[in-house]
Amino acid sequence: MNIFHKLRNKVSSRSSRASDSEPAVSSSSSASASAPAREAADNDASDTMNAALSSSVPPRAMHISEVKRSPHLVSSIRMANTKTQSITVMVAHAKGAADYLGLYTLLQRETKYGSEFDPTGDSETDYVCNGHMYNVRFTPMPGATGQWATNLAMLTMMQHVCLVLTYDGSSSSGARESWEELVAVYERLRGRSEDAVVTPRPFGAVMIVAMGEESEAPAGSAAEAEAFATQRGCHFVQVSPRTGRGVCDAIGSLVERTHGARGEYHMDKDGEPKRYKRAQMLKAMFSPS
Repeated sequence: MNIFHKLRNKVSSRSSRASDSEPAVSSSSSASASAPAREAADNDASDTMNAALSSSVPPRAMHISEVKRSPHLVSSIRMANTKTQSITVMVAHAKGAADYLGLYTLLQRETKYGSEFDPTGDSETDYVCNGHMYNVRFTPMPGATGQWATNLAMLTMMQHVCLVLTYDGSSSSGARESWEELVAVYERLRGRSEDAVVTPRPFGAVMIVAMGEESEAPAGSAAEAEAFATQRGCHFVQVSPRTGRGVCDAIGSLVERTHGARGEYHMDKDGEPKRYKRAQMLKAMFSPS
């Protein structure tokens, strides 16, 4: 059973980009007459785009590979005067599951975008959602030493932060152990959280990822993991550890969640106190006991 459709609102139809053509102006027309005509054409195109972007259909995050394949889609147009926002995706992996680099590699494999064998890559990619560009960077979840918490927590001040926990969801002999390890990691984080939760504070979204083919998953294992995630306000998805199927949509759902809640942490001076408090929460969560 493909359960990912529960997490995504698919767009049934997409609008075409407004024509960029300008009305013809005869050589006898004065320069002063051509300027208003050009301005009117630009305004019409802008109105068409804004109307499509503000429709009642929930915005869908598009990976940069899809944007480049379908540049005519209105949803792929980046709105003017918008700054790229950053999303840090921290990845904690249990035994037998993909770590942050493995998950990024699977995204490249699924989208056929970038070189999955390039050791110099930065483990980051881009999505467009409702006219806004988001740069997504994959990083490992800080370890128990607390070095990250001590020195680098403030780096999240100008970023949105999501958490992904991966485990072995296959039929291998170590799958149960992998799941129990993930549960222990999650409960440890929740126990150290100020509010005894990990979402929506300090993480904008938390996702549990089962690494395994659906046809090979043990009976009832996915249902157990999904129930665990639902009870704790987390997303749950299954992805293929061979082809990467499902990774692009999974990360896209995190982008959509971030976009929908972008008002929670404004990336400006007014939002600084709230972002600073979040950074302190992350520092406390990952500092040594």
